[in-house]
Amino acid sequence: MAGNEVAADRQAGLAAAAQWLDRFLLPLVLVCAGLGIALPGPGRRLDASGAIFITLAVLVFCTGASVTFADFRGLRTASRRMALMLAATTIVLPLLAWLASRLVSEPALQGGVLAAGVAPVEVASVALTGLAGGEVVVAAGLLISSTLLTVLFAGPLLGLLGAHSATSQIGLLATLALVVALPLIVGCAVRTIDPFGGRDRLLLEILGMASLLVLLWEIASELRLQASDVLVAAALLAYLAAAGVLGWLLALGAPMPRRTAIILPTAMRDFAVAAGIAASAFGVAAAAPLGIYGVMVLVFGAIVVYISKRR
Repeated sequence: MAGNEVAADRQAGLAAAAQWLDRFLLPLVLVCAGLGIALPGPGRRLDASGAIFITLAVLVFCTGASVTFADFRGLRTASRRMALMLAATTIVLPLLAWLASRLVSEPALQGGVLAAGVAPVEVASVALTGLAGGEVVVAAGLLISSTLLTVLFAGPLLGLLGAHSATSQIGLLATLALVVALPLIVGCAVRTIDPFGGRDRLLLEILGMASLLVLLWEIASELRLQASDVLVAAALLAYLAAAGVLGWLLALGAPMPRRTAIILPTAMRDFAVAAGIAASAFGVAAAAPLGIYGVMVLVFGAIVVYISKRR
């Protein structure tokens, strides 16, 4: 009897913590970003050891633990809209990034903005889709498909836009396998088998939100802001806004959970992959704007989650 009471108290505590994180997610996002910028030392030391990829893997695992393998059968009903979204983003986003890059005068920084346009779906957008009550399996399918498209087309597209080399296809696929595919499969397996009878779901929800906040702190810690970054930030913000409008247009007519699963992956592109593409195609200096972009997309995603939960 006492053991049941302890378990009940533990679940009540976890429920209260999850509710608190959910309620204050947006201000917590802003606080974590501010801490990373104001006190970057600890975050940079962690990032030097690859902590960003570990945090991303944890985030994807928690997201995977919200769906079962059977849920992926639902991709068939969304296949046409997914195909439209993938075709539109592959063609339109590079064009939008090129237009936004015209706001920046320095060639290397222009290249950083361009790289955001050919990057795949942001890994964290899958988790944010889940937090917003969207269709996680659709967002996960878009993530994997868009990454494969990036592997195939990022180099040729950037070549048309003036890049002098292509990004590493093997490195991109390895990142996809270790940071996305493996944690997602393990998370889905845990949810499908359900060894704890559902008692772990609140804990995984808390871990997912906490890892999102840690990820934002890590990204913000890498920023080295200068006066010249104002134009870069403006260009990236213009690109993000245009991508958000594209996502909204592509999601018209879809049920609300699917709309979220289209809007977030369309608007949020992977800043880490974009940084690697920028460095490979335009030189190391071109990767500098992508830290700013990473903070922007996570704040954007948190705002979408905040709005979705209050409808």
